[in-house]
Amino acid sequence: MSNIRDVFFPPPARDIPEQEIEDCIPCNTVQALVAMGGGLWLASENQFRDKSTGKIDAVKNPLWWRRSVRGLGLTLFVLGTYRAFEVSQAIYHGQSKST
Repeated sequence: MSNIRDVFFPPPARDIPEQEIEDCIPCNTVQALVAMGGGLWLASENQFRDKSTGKIDAVKNPLWWRRSVRGLGLTLFVLGTYRAFEVSQAIYHGQSKST
């Protein structure tokens, strides 16, 4: 079967077993932490500062570029926060089913 064909004619939905959901929790936790950390780093202006003087060179890094990178960082941080919320929700629902 072709992967491109599956985009237009997807296979039928299936029930995801509980074990498969539990196996996703560690990976999703790492994804959330990396996205939040990377987003915070991109949202700060530290990557634009000169290491020796500590000032931002406006010629090498124009304002539109800095704002674009910071916006991407904020978007990445929000995505990481959303993933962290999904992980906490999966853990909470997993514990509430077992009790």
